[in-house]
Amino acid sequence: MSVPHEFRNPALLRQALTHPSVLTEHPEETHNQRLEFLGDAVLQLVVTDWLCAVRPNWPEGQLTKARARLVNAATLARLADAWGLAELLRVGKGERTNAVAQNLNVRADAFESVVAAVYLDAGQEAVARLVIPLFAPLLDHLDILGDPRSRLIEWAQGRGEPVPEYLVVGESGRAHEMQFAVTVTVGGRTFGPAEARQKKEAIAKASQIALNALVGDDGFPPTHG
Repeated sequence: MSVPHEFRNPALLRQALTHPSVLTEHPEETHNQRLEFLGDAVLQLVVTDWLCAVRPNWPEGQLTKARARLVNAATLARLADAWGLAELLRVGKGERTNAVAQNLNVRADAFESVVAAVYLDAGQEAVARLVIPLFAPLLDHLDILGDPRSRLIEWAQGRGEPVPEYLVVGESGRAHEMQFAVTVTVGGRTFGPAEARQKKEAIAKASQIALNALVGDDGFPPTHG
């Protein structure tokens, strides 16, 4: 993978992919921290502008929450993975052994640095053309309305999976203090059990467990490392 932008000034990309640890061996190099600072601001502006355009009826609070869900370290690290930035990142030899390039924050910083490099190389519109296609599917995920059970059904239907199946696997307690345990099977996997005093609440909890495992909090399948 690579950054899908043809740089007029390749030195900008080199700087964006230079971790500060490189300077231990090559003090003449310029690391990416200033670009990361700029890239954060550019992303905030580009995503805000886009959200206001595609969600004209959303109030400020909803726009703010959506932007926070989209522009965060976990999301940006996964977008960095889409470009293979961990493999492209230049780090000091001693740091490479410690897998610094795989660190979530380092990957997120690299993404912001590359965004800044594109901004300096070609402007805000070039950044928008580059990153909005990455964020758009995530906004669709944030737009899913309803309780966890409805969201899980949406997830299953969107992937051609059967409707989630819920099973009460346990009931305990007195009549006025019943405790229900529920599992849910979706995508060939069973999640739970989740327990609650009401069956509906247990179903919602089981659905959320499944969503956390299958989708993740930011719209991406969870990754490890």
